[in-house]
Amino acid sequence: MENVVLVGMPASGKTSVGASVAASLGMAFVDLDAYVEQTIGLPVADLLRREGETTFRLREAESLDRVLEGGKKLLASGGGAPCFHDGMARMRAAGHVIWLDVPVDTLVQRTLQDGDRPLLGHTRLEQTVALRDLATRRVATYAQAHRRVDASQPLSSVVRQVHAALRPSVQASIAFEGVEHPLVIDDGHVSDAADALAALVPTGKIALIVDRKVRVHAEPLEVMLKARGVQTVLLEVPGGEKSKDLRTVAKLWQDLAQHQFDRSDLIVAIGGGATTDLGGFVAATWLRGVRYVAMPTTVLAMADASVGGKTAIDLNVGKNLVGAFHAPVLVWLALGSLETLPGVEWRSGLAEIAKIFVALDAEAWDGLQRDAKSLRRRSVAALKPHLQRAVELKAAVVANDPREQGERALLNLGHTLGHALEVDSGYTLRHGDAVALGMIAAAEVSVAHGTAQPELVKELRAGFTALDLPTHWEPLATPAVLARLGHDKKVRGETLRFVELAAIGRALLAPCRTTEIESMLGALASHAQKPTAAVAGGMRR
Repeated sequence: MENVVLVGMPASGKTSVGASVAASLGMAFVDLDAYVEQTIGLPVADLLRREGETTFRLREAESLDRVLEGGKKLLASGGGAPCFHDGMARMRAAGHVIWLDVPVDTLVQRTLQDGDRPLLGHTRLEQTVALRDLATRRVATYAQAHRRVDASQPLSSVVRQVHAALRPSVQASIAFEGVEHPLVIDDGHVSDAADALAALVPTGKIALIVDRKVRVHAEPLEVMLKARGVQTVLLEVPGGEKSKDLRTVAKLWQDLAQHQFDRSDLIVAIGGGATTDLGGFVAATWLRGVRYVAMPTTVLAMADASVGGKTAIDLNVGKNLVGAFHAPVLVWLALGSLETLPGVEWRSGLAEIAKIFVALDAEAWDGLQRDAKSLRRRSVAALKPHLQRAVELKAAVVANDPREQGERALLNLGHTLGHALEVDSGYTLRHGDAVALGMIAAAEVSVAHGTAQPELVKELRAGFTALDLPTHWEPLATPAVLARLGHDKKVRGETLRFVELAAIGRALLAPCRTTEIESMLGALASHAQKPTAAVAGGMRR
């Protein structure tokens, strides 16, 4: 492992965090202030009072060079060391730099109990003013770090974040029409992509299209991009399916025009699947197509919506009816953003992973079931291998069938009824819940057609129950819902490319008339709600 350097404001916790992380990694630990004190023989506070800050910074810079030249170690930098004598550049060149970011109000609480700090004063007012001034002057330097962690959290949480920032990313690629684009699965946060994004626009601008619910993830990225000299504009959208409409798209087009975005610039979509769909569609249509990056912040979007180049917006009559194929030049999955994901959104994402496994990989489905207990507890560590497998499976399908002319349509398993349920609910029903219900319905249709054995439905119900997903679609299958099936984007004339299941891991296309599926689902729903009634048409159950 290369050197690790922690930077941040006074009282950001560099020494305590650094000592803990170094001990757990078996690395030598050096506190730069303590090293200076040992070398000179005086406390830093006394040195500052006796020699002044200018002389102290020279001594500090010399000490920094000596420390960085030695063997690999974890260094807790002095608060000002990155900001003088090209300290940050020297730190970045010598190792992995992590910024411990703490709000000023929290710093004030800490410094009042934290000993002699000549640069800050003594009263709460003096320290508040001094710390705000220091933060204003230093943030652009700190933000040049490779990674940022929220160090306002308890020590154990900050240590965990630093460990995540040091773990290597999983690097993969997605091929779309013969062109490969990178996909990164990273244990850190959205802001950790700053270097990668800046490299994509050496002379251009970046528009961050952000779901307002996850603005807290996007703002540090904006700060870190600006610290790298990238002209950045943050464009907030409401998020969710209701943001995927022409009004929102037109507003974003106007924003891009106002900021004079051209084909050398970059659009970055940050949020759930609706936001990555929206951002991708805006990128596909602005100036007939500009580059974009997908940065999903939900399990569902990470597993499915951000992979494969589909972009779309909705109409009142149906979901994803207006869209384009436009592949992102980079997909960045920041697993740290899942820490604040609501439970209902987590569950919705598990449904999308389950769909991919149910359609394509029985062994992966079995593994998902084995980890069901940990997944219900929202363990990101348990999720990671399943997310990686889901992405691999979908990427392979997309490479073979980028425009959904054949096998890619299998990934629409559960979506025919699922989308109709979503639209009918006014998108109050979560996409993953709707797809789970749609998969149960598809399995029942498969059994009725003789494609699958009745045990398939039982297995799916048991598996979805273990993942805390809904399993009974019948009460929701109203005539209005069934009438919406004719507006599905998979309809060709009067023929629907319905996806059935022969068994777990073996999805197949079963083209049929839309009216046939409406009638069959209606009969199945009626039979489920009236167990003694015969199923119309003699369908076997």
